[in-house]
Amino acid sequence: MSKKFPVFRLTQEAYDQLRLFAGESPEAYLDPEMDFAEILASRGVTEYLEETDVFSDRPISLTPVLEGLRNRADRQALDFYNSLTGITPSIANDERMWAWMNHFRLHAYGLERWRRYINTNLKNYVRDHWFVSTTQSGAFWRSNTAARTWWIAHTATKASNSSAGSFTAQDALEDFSMHAVHYHILMYYEFTRHPYVLSELVRVLINEAQGMKAEKGLYALTKHLNHLAGTQILDVLPRDHLRRYIVDRVHEIMTNPELVFDRTKIRNRVPFRSLSLGAGVQSTVLALMADRGEYGLPRPDIAIFADTGWEPPAVYEHLEWLKTQLSFEVVTVRSGNIKEHILQGSSPDGKNYLGIPAFLVNPDGSLSLAARQCTAKYKVRPIHRYLRERLRIPPKHRAPKDTHVEIWMGISADESVRQKSSRDEWITNRYPLVDLGFSRAQLINWFKQNYPDRYLPRSSCIGCPYKSDGEWKWIKENDPKSFEEAVFIDRALRDIPVVRNAITKKGEAYLHRSRAPLGDVDFSDTADYDTLMEEECEGLCGI
Repeated sequence: MSKKFPVFRLTQEAYDQLRLFAGESPEAYLDPEMDFAEILASRGVTEYLEETDVFSDRPISLTPVLEGLRNRADRQALDFYNSLTGITPSIANDERMWAWMNHFRLHAYGLERWRRYINTNLKNYVRDHWFVSTTQSGAFWRSNTAARTWWIAHTATKASNSSAGSFTAQDALEDFSMHAVHYHILMYYEFTRHPYVLSELVRVLINEAQGMKAEKGLYALTKHLNHLAGTQILDVLPRDHLRRYIVDRVHEIMTNPELVFDRTKIRNRVPFRSLSLGAGVQSTVLALMADRGEYGLPRPDIAIFADTGWEPPAVYEHLEWLKTQLSFEVVTVRSGNIKEHILQGSSPDGKNYLGIPAFLVNPDGSLSLAARQCTAKYKVRPIHRYLRERLRIPPKHRAPKDTHVEIWMGISADESVRQKSSRDEWITNRYPLVDLGFSRAQLINWFKQNYPDRYLPRSSCIGCPYKSDGEWKWIKENDPKSFEEAVFIDRALRDIPVVRNAITKKGEAYLHRSRAPLGDVDFSDTADYDTLMEEECEGLCGI
C-alpha cells in the first residue's frame, strides 16, 4: 500500500500573520532558504497547521522546467496534479491550502519558476505568488504558484477527457507550455469552462491554429465565440458542427496577417512565383513544363536570368530562343561582369577580393579552395534586389506579412542534396523537379522528345572552376574563343598582381582542379561531355 502524505492548510491566524510579515518585509521572500515556521513562532504562532482531506502520494516538490522562458507552463504539472487526491475545483480555491504549499513546500520553486522582474513592485510580487486573495477574479488559475500548477493540469486533463480521444492531457499541456497565453485566454471566458467546448478549442489550437498570434489571434477567436455563446448554447451543438464552426473561424483569422506571427502559416496568400532561370538543362525544362501546365505545375509570374556577363555564347543564344517559347515574363538582372571584376581584382560592391572558388596551392605546399561568393553576389543578390523593387519592398526593410515569394530552383531529384532554405522570411525556395522526382537524364530526354532539333546548353560561367574535364574538353573543341578567355583569366590569377592579391595574398590560384595552368592540361583522353557536375553553384548556376 502506497504511503500517503497529508496536505495541510494554514490556520487563519498563521495566514494573517504571514500576510502582515509579507507586507512589512517582502524582501525576506527572496531568500529561498526562508524558514516561515520560525517567522510564525517569533510572532507567537506555534500551531499553524490544519488538516485537510487532501493527500499526496509523494512529498510535494517541484523542479521548474524553464527552457529559457519564464512564462511557460510547467511541463511537470501533470505529475503534480496526479499525485494529489481529494482536490476538487471547489477545494482548489482554498487560498490557505495553497499558501501552505507555497510557503512550506514550494517556496524555492516559486522563486525560480516566477522570478521577479526588475520593474515589478516587490509587495505585489509576493502577494500574487504566495497568497492571492479569492476576491481577485481568477486569481488561483492565473498566478498563485501552487494553485496555477494544479489548475493548468486540471484544465489540460478536463479538455483531454472530453476530446473523444483526439488528444491527450500531455498534448494539451505541451500547447500550454509553448503558448502559456492560450491557457490564460481560455480561462478568462466562462463558456470555455464547459469540458466539451474547451476540448474543441484546445484541439484546434493543437492542430489548426499553429502560427496564430497567441494573444491577438486567440482573443479574436474567443471573443467571437463569446458573442455566439450569448445567442446559442455551444455545448448542445453537435460536435462536428461546433468543430467545423471553430475551424472555419480559425481559418478566417489565419488569413489576416495582423493576427498571425508566422508568415508561412498565413492562409489564402497567393505567392509571387519567380523561376530562377539559369538557361541550362533543369531550369529550361522546368520553365517549359510550367508554361505548358504539365504535371500540375502552375505558370510562374516571372523568370529571372541573373547574368554574370561571362556565360558561353550558346547560353545567351538559347536564352533568346527560350523567351520566344514562354508566355510569362523573362527578366535579366546583373551585378556587373564577373570577368571584368576578376581583372580589376574587385567584387561587385567594389571591395578588393574575388569570390570565385579557385583551386589554391598555399606557400607551404598545402592545397585549399578559395571561398565561393560568386553565386551570392552575381546570382542571389541581384535576383532578390529585383524582387524587392518589383514588390516595392524598400531596401533593408522587412517585407509586409502578406508578401510571399516562391523562388523556383531548377534542381533535379538526383541533386536533391543541393536544396537550401531561404534566409529571408518573405521568400520560400521551392524545388518542383525534386518534388516531381525528375532526374537530370529524364529532363534531357523530355527536351529531346519535345524539341528534337534544339541543342540544350549547359549554363555556367566560361571560367567556372567547377567544370569537369569533359566540359573543358567540349568548350576547347567547340568554342575555342571562350576557352582562350578562360586560359587568359587562369594566367591572370597568378601573373597580374592586382588579381593575385585579390584572391590570395600568397600562394597560387588555378581554374583547373589539377592546379596546373589551364592551357597546359591535356584533355585528349577525357571522355566526352560529362552530364554531371561534382559541385554546382548552390542551385543557381549550371541549371
